[in-house]
Amino acid sequence: MRKMMVVLLAALMLFGVSFAVKAEVQNVRLGGDIRTRMYYAKNVNTVDLEEDRDDFFFRQRTRISAEADLTDNVWIVSTVEADGVWGQQVVNSDGKKVDNNWDVNIAEAYIQLSEIIYSPWTTKIGRQYLNYGRGFLISEREWEYKFDAWRNIFDFFPWTIDLFYSRLVESDPAGAGFDEPKGGDDEDLFGINMNYQADLWTMEGYVFGKRDQFDEEYGDDKQAPIAVGFRLDASPVEAFDIWGEFAYELGKYQTVGMAEDQDIRAFGFDIGMVYVFDVTWEPAFALSYTFGSGDKGDDATNPAEKMFDPMFNYNYYGYAYSPKLSNIGILNAQVSILPSDSTTFILDFYYYSQNEDAAMSMGNPDMDNGGVSAVTNGTDSNLGMELDGIIEYDYTEDVSLQVVGAWFKAGKAYDLPTNDESPDDVFEFRMEILASF
Repeated sequence: MRKMMVVLLAALMLFGVSFAVKAEVQNVRLGGDIRTRMYYAKNVNTVDLEEDRDDFFFRQRTRISAEADLTDNVWIVSTVEADGVWGQQVVNSDGKKVDNNWDVNIAEAYIQLSEIIYSPWTTKIGRQYLNYGRGFLISEREWEYKFDAWRNIFDFFPWTIDLFYSRLVESDPAGAGFDEPKGGDDEDLFGINMNYQADLWTMEGYVFGKRDQFDEEYGDDKQAPIAVGFRLDASPVEAFDIWGEFAYELGKYQTVGMAEDQDIRAFGFDIGMVYVFDVTWEPAFALSYTFGSGDKGDDATNPAEKMFDPMFNYNYYGYAYSPKLSNIGILNAQVSILPSDSTTFILDFYYYSQNEDAAMSMGNPDMDNGGVSAVTNGTDSNLGMELDGIIEYDYTEDVSLQVVGAWFKAGKAYDLPTNDESPDDVFEFRMEILASF
């Protein structure tokens, strides 16, 4: 019933936008996209076990969006999203079949006011996507992260100043009594991003932070990093691009069992280059290194002081391994060619190593496949390597296809004394069709 109400509300909202403001609308656009993916994965969750495991399933996401350009520089956007796996029924954690109800939610719903009081000030209020730079800390890639935010953009070209505030967790919903328990205080995301654009380079500086409150009664951890960062993109010569980003994190964190909160002193960076050769098929070569600091956790008073928090990073660092950017260094070499205007071939090589030898799961549960969830042994830093082959084809201007084949070879960090055999290789094969309208 709740999901039906959400769908009905979303439909009424889109209908209302189209008709209630009809007299004031300059332009209305209805659009969206349908993305269907087929996954085949082997040993993603059993790399450290003797038995193999295969996973084969389809996942689909559908978005319908209404955008209205009103008078006096007013712009409103509303997007409904439905996401789920194929099947009339699914098997739950208890091994029982249940009805397969897709998740339906409001992906976007914001009002944008431009040129406020005839100034370079633009404000956006409501649920929206946020992205800064290459998405090192805050990313809108694949529209996974949504933010209920108030964003203010000041365009003083070549300078742009971006201020935002977002509510991440609400602990005081409307109608709740004062005596009712809560699972902790509100959690917020805030930040400022300053961007300078020149002809051949772009420079950014930023401060992003999360406000979080520890609540021992309900077992809520506290993770409140403040990231101070700098980014530079440049094209010193034609067809040659370089980039670099560095973020230092301070702030506080606390987990259950810790009497007081402790300091965060972590850092991460991303550096790279790409060169496109001016010949047939436009071959390109890219090389990058991405790093997130880590901690052994052997200090009982401050067990994770140096563990980097990637916040809302949704970048792929290997489709099969899919690591979280914490306690890891990632070397990536990529070669690509364009046999035609509609076809791209990409070959990616990754090498992974732990910053500090620690027993931990390196997979990123926020990614679509969750990454390799096996726990490392904490005695070796060699995590392994991965080779990905990718084919992208634009069938039409509105329909694109992608095929990904990924192979991860586990390193000595996954050797366990209880298992005489070497860790299993991990494979993933993925096909995608995306249609936008």
